[in-house]
Parts: sequence; C-alpha cells; structure tokens
Amino acid sequence: MIRKKIRRSVYVNVPITDNFSYSLYAQGLLAEIPTEAQDKGCLVFKFFADSVFCLFYTFAEFRRAYIATAWLDENDGKPVFLPGIEIPLYVIYKAKGRKIDDLKHALYILTQKDHYAPFRLNLDYWEKFALMIEFYGSYREQIIFLYNKYASKGRQIK
Repeated sequence: MIRKKIRRSVYVNVPITDNFSYSLYAQGLLAEIPTEAQDKGCLVFKFFADSVFCLFYTFAEFRRAYIATAWLDENDGKPVFLPGIEIPLYVIYKAKGRKIDDLKHALYILTQKDHYAPFRLNLDYWEKFALMIEFYGSYREQIIFLYNKYASKGRQIK
C-alpha cells in the first residue's frame, strides 16, 4: 500500500508593528483563529496542511504576490523561503506589477459568496489558475469556468 505524503500546516507571521520592512496580507483556508505573537509583533495565521494560500507583500519600493503551499519534496522543485514564514514553500505562482492586481481581482470573484471556496480546491486547480492569470488575466467568465470545472456540484458559482 502506497501512502500519500501530506504537506505540513503553514504558520504565517503577519506584521502588525512598524518594526518590519514589509507589510503582508495572507489569504487562505485558516485552521484556527489568528493569534498575536507578543514577542514578534505579529499575528500568526495557521493554514491547513495540504492547502494553498496567497501572500501579498508590500515592500518600500515594490510589491509581490505568491500562491504557495508547504514544500513537500524534490518533485516541487527548489524550496523557497519567504519573509514571515519559517518553513520552505512550494511557490505555484509569483506575481509582480499588473499581475498582482489580476490575482487580487480573480480572488475577489471567487470569494464573494464563500471566503474559503477556492482554497478548498486541489493543487492541480491552482497550477491551472496560475497559468490562466499569467497568460489571460482575470476575466470573470474564465475564472468562473475554471473554478466550476474543479468545484463539487453544490459549490459551483453561477
């Protein structure tokens, strides 16, 4: 019997003080209510194991956004380390410039009725979603079509 490996839960430290050189917004399927880490000046967000989440960083001179999950093994490529996260990540998509706005818009479309809806979908969906954002942008019809292709019957968007 072959056992499927499970990715780890990811803890994201979102700064709430001015002691950091960046700000961070994290969106995904939360495993528990965020808690404040007094010693770090951060809110700690815990995302479910095997789930995908989005990170939006703002630095002094530039912005970056990532669609990521916990790094599992060499099949995920090189592990990536990002500020505020202590474990290695598998970055599915890295956005900069206008693509950050496309990603935000697509997530807005998908989370209007259920904030966690897209984050319940599998890695295959997110890899296709990333390609769609990169090459086609965030057209409502395409976003909804791809989501409905992967979502279960009762969770589809009309």
